[in-house]
Amino acid sequence: MVRRRDLTQGVLVMNRVREILRLRDEQRLKQREIHRATGIARSCIQRYLQLASVHGVTREKARSLSDEELRAALLRKIPGRRREAIQGEPDYAAIHRELVSRKGVTLELLWVEWVNRTGAGYSYSTFCRRYAEWSRAEKVTMRQHYAPGEKMLTDYAGETLSYTDADGKTCKAEIFVAVLGFSNRIYTEPTHSQKVIDWVNSHIRAFHFFGGVSAATVTDNLKSAVIKVNSYEPELQQTFEEFGNHYNTTILPARARKPRDKSKAEKAVQDVERWVLAPLRHVNFSSLDEIFAAMKPLMGVLNKKLMQEYGVSRDELFEKEESQALRPLPTLPFVVGMWKRARVHSTDYHVQIEFHWYSVPYTLVGKEVWIKVSDKLVEIFSGSTRVAAHVKSYRRYRFTTLPEHMPPHHAAFRTERSKDSFLAWARSIGPETEKQVQALFASPKHEEQAFRSIFGLKRLAKMFGNHALEKGAARANGLGIASQAFVRRCMELQKPEKTSTPIEHENIRGPGYYH
Repeated sequence: MVRRRDLTQGVLVMNRVREILRLRDEQRLKQREIHRATGIARSCIQRYLQLASVHGVTREKARSLSDEELRAALLRKIPGRRREAIQGEPDYAAIHRELVSRKGVTLELLWVEWVNRTGAGYSYSTFCRRYAEWSRAEKVTMRQHYAPGEKMLTDYAGETLSYTDADGKTCKAEIFVAVLGFSNRIYTEPTHSQKVIDWVNSHIRAFHFFGGVSAATVTDNLKSAVIKVNSYEPELQQTFEEFGNHYNTTILPARARKPRDKSKAEKAVQDVERWVLAPLRHVNFSSLDEIFAAMKPLMGVLNKKLMQEYGVSRDELFEKEESQALRPLPTLPFVVGMWKRARVHSTDYHVQIEFHWYSVPYTLVGKEVWIKVSDKLVEIFSGSTRVAAHVKSYRRYRFTTLPEHMPPHHAAFRTERSKDSFLAWARSIGPETEKQVQALFASPKHEEQAFRSIFGLKRLAKMFGNHALEKGAARANGLGIASQAFVRRCMELQKPEKTSTPIEHENIRGPGYYH
């Protein structure tokens, strides 16, 4: 292996060259053996032996020359010796088109075809080297071709617009940009953020603006679109993936750090920044709606602007060839919802969403579920099965519980403790008891206290009987008192004293025996 100290300005030290010649001429060693003995790379050994052979430098001559003379002898150019030009130089642009146009086409195949066609040519390694040099010099990029209705490309602009909200706070509006690949027609709008809900809703409005759906949607790799970046199988954000399925469009994230995958979107962003955002840079806005109202006419002018490369405007090309190629919009709009993974509480078969608790079937206690939250609905899934659906509640620290989600003993307990069940029981005792129960519910107490008082009335009915309870409730109602304790005192006061009943039997003498 050639070490740094064995090189002088990239040229092997001459003592090492003399050693190579000595080992070859005196000891008759082969290149592989010289490599093992000296550690010099075989390619380097081969090069200097070839130079020595071309310039007629032997071991004896090398010993008689100084280092400078030997270096000059080995590296001098031979007059008149140059590479002969080969007729039929390859058309590297055509070779590149062949290489990228079809799978299975390789440089080796194209080289063999060129040699057979010309009857002469470079070696395969030289062919590859010259093609690589041409590629670097030309900065070759593959031109993207789009069919009508094939792709919509989306991104956010780097520039933003500012607005002042009702609280006087200055906010930045993100600028969403969508462009159709064939006609280059552009849709742009301001959004609050680049989060999932804004991102998906912008795509929905873009499709409605174009009046149809493209077969594929090419996006950037922001977190609202792609959870896990992968050149082969990227993991899409679940809501965005559902949006694609609903609109029957294939989501195609661009490769990371490959802006040419969405070059149309990059160009559209540039046009929006130049022709839409720049003219509005000094305008003071008070809302997103006001920004969008100012952007719409500028967007219309941009789409009507003549494209020099095509000779027509974006709108003309869209109406003429692309509008009919788009797929129809779905009948029902897509409802945007955020997905969250949660574990069912082990104590109360509920899951927490935004400080509110929603019930799930009690059999899922301790298990992991997926939750989809939209503006009006909370849906809970176990695997792919929806196990619960609740109207979204914005009341914090409260519970939404469906009876069918409760275990049997909880359901029975809840049924027993309902207001309707208590009133039905009181009605079965009598009108005065029902009136007392209604008074307990109407009293300014916590509902739980009323439940406890009514449970006390039920116990009194078991102890003293329904008739006694009705009389006690009547006395309390007459005095305008709603109290289980007062009803109990009334019942105890009217309790009859126990009297002994004489027992008749032939063996019992009775009180008349003694008179």
